[in-house]
Amino acid sequence: MASAEHQAIAQAIDLALRGIEDSALVGVFESERRKFDYSCLLKRDLTRPLVAQVLWGHEEGLEKDIRTLLFDRESKLKLYVLKDKLGIRATLDDVLSSYRSHDDTRSRLAGLRLLFIPTDFDADSEKERTWLNDFVRMALLKDLGFAIIFGGMTRHVVMTFMNHQGPFGLKYAILLEISNNGLVHTPTFKKRLGYSTTGTIREVLTMLNATGLVRNWPSSVCYFPTIRGRLMLDLTRRLLVESKRSKDWSNETRIFFRALDISVPEFRNVDDVSPRRVRSILFESVPCQVLRNPIPQTSFGRSGSRPA
Repeated sequence: MASAEHQAIAQAIDLALRGIEDSALVGVFESERRKFDYSCLLKRDLTRPLVAQVLWGHEEGLEKDIRTLLFDRESKLKLYVLKDKLGIRATLDDVLSSYRSHDDTRSRLAGLRLLFIPTDFDADSEKERTWLNDFVRMALLKDLGFAIIFGGMTRHVVMTFMNHQGPFGLKYAILLEISNNGLVHTPTFKKRLGYSTTGTIREVLTMLNATGLVRNWPSSVCYFPTIRGRLMLDLTRRLLVESKRSKDWSNETRIFFRALDISVPEFRNVDDVSPRRVRSILFESVPCQVLRNPIPQTSFGRSGSRPA
């Protein structure tokens, strides 16, 4: 039977992903609980981005857990949450070294993420469970949520999109049209846009493709939607709706700002709900000198700092 700590960690993963689901930007639900301690599917496209195993009380199960994670072909990310104990780290290093040393298994390590929890974590302590939930949520949002579940959304992508010159609404119109219908015939695409300046459209397409907000089929004029591009549209809608109808940013929106390393901006109700309003929201909260600084490393691979 799983220990209370084991169960608390699995529940913390579930709570973090349910919090993402509450944002209305993406939907998740559990899958294959018999095989993994946790796994999920995306409601958006029914892909399975994440599976997770927890090692707490039965250290002899480490090698089996690693094998189960690495040989799962459907998930992009394999999360292994472990007790931060010297013996566990030593065994883990031996197991991973054996995978790295063989050409036919080295590639399976892609997508593996390790998250270490202090060995004295006590699931019976409400204070420590609260710390665990916060620690896992922010780790998932920073490393998993935006790198995997959200198709690689980062602060750099958002700011590159917002900084791009030219008619501001055009890039939104192009992104929306591709997300809805794709681009397979340029004259038809221009007609739907109601915009015919080829050079400007080409510049926007180059930016959207470079940031991964759309995907270009090699050696063709065809462009197709991506999860990252759809998230940009969903995030924009959310910011505009809250600016118009709410009294403050929702908790979920605040989480997204923090996960993107963007300071939560001061909330102001406005009647202007054009896409340009989103640019003003984001650039009011991120000074130019901050944008030049590297994004802080996530806490994966290290134990978190617990409350005293």
